[in-house]
Amino acid sequence: MDAIDVKILRLLWDDGRMPVYKIAERVGISGAAVDKRINAMMRRGELLGFSVLLNPDRVMNSVVIAMRSRKKREDILKVVEKIRGVMHFISCLGGHHYGEFWYADQMELEEKLMLFKELTEAYSISVYHHLRGKRVELDRKDWQLLLAMKNDARIPFTKLSKIVGMSAKSLSRRWEKLRSMDAVKAYPIINRPFTKDIFWFSLFIEVDDIAIENRIRKLENLWRTSLFSEPRMVYGVFYAEKVRDMDTTMEEIICMKGVKRVQYEIIVEEKFFPDYLDYVAYKMGFRKD
Repeated sequence: MDAIDVKILRLLWDDGRMPVYKIAERVGISGAAVDKRINAMMRRGELLGFSVLLNPDRVMNSVVIAMRSRKKREDILKVVEKIRGVMHFISCLGGHHYGEFWYADQMELEEKLMLFKELTEAYSISVYHHLRGKRVELDRKDWQLLLAMKNDARIPFTKLSKIVGMSAKSLSRRWEKLRSMDAVKAYPIINRPFTKDIFWFSLFIEVDDIAIENRIRKLENLWRTSLFSEPRMVYGVFYAEKVRDMDTTMEEIICMKGVKRVQYEIIVEEKFFPDYLDYVAYKMGFRKD
């Protein structure tokens, strides 16, 4: 994976359904070259495909659970796979793990925390609550569309229309409406440990004011950010070619006014579970268990 591949992935992060010709215009290479690079990343196992990412600030409830355990990484991943509603799970150096857990209400969250702690034998657990935005109401047709895109978020609307039973034009309008409300996005599933020419790290940045995210977003090697209200924190995923680059990024952030503390994690294992969509649809009353 080189700098051009990363540019392509960043564009796909912003819009996972962006047409190849538009990516080509932004990157400065031909459409055939873009298509070739995407296919090469998938063949190498660096890009696993595309799914639907619900915005936890806008739809139902989710938290990031961070934990430390003396269990082996593969054993913890086996546990996570048995818990319904896990969207994303990351393992880092030093036995630190964290993941995105969806839940319907506080009681269910507490039950999941107890189960997770028991099964993983975690000796430390922290919970990060997303900053809540205005909620978006999804209807049955929205869910039909989202679930049909679960395993291939780049599927053409002409093909989706045959699966869902709505016109391609209606599906396109519905998707764009959901995107404009910041409720969903088409998500490129990157297998970060397989991107051998670069490594990925995440920063938990405790701040006085989350408005500092605007400054963090200007950093060139930023992949994405999330905001947490409890505790007040900006979470960022970054990439680098060398440890020195990671150190430079951390130093730049630590020097920003209003940053209280920065904790870094180097990502060594990562799993995305598209079936979390079935769970959320079920909890919101749009799918049978």
